Amino acid sequence: MRSLCPSFVRSMRVLGYRLMMGWRSLKKEVEGGVFPGKDYSPYLMSEEEEAKFDDVISEHAEKTKSKLDASDSKLGMADESEQLSLYGNK
Repeated sequence: MRSLCPSFVRSMRVLGYRLMMGWRSLKKEVEGGVFPGKDYSPYLMSEEEEAKFDDVISEHAEKTKSKLDASDSKLGMADESEQLSLYGNK
């Protein structure tokens, strides 16, 4: 069986294990509040920048919700029209 296995398979298995352990370690650090710490986040936003960012995000969310509501309305009208035409009413 071993002769049927390509030579790179073992190294890929080791790589997979190392990746898995790395992700587990990162998860543990994030859940423990260790990462990201000050060493990983040297660029902080001022309160003014944060407020501007929040405004942009809120504005985008409102526009997106408005577009979704308009799409839902159009789909609802299309469904209603389709239902009416099923019964011969237009």
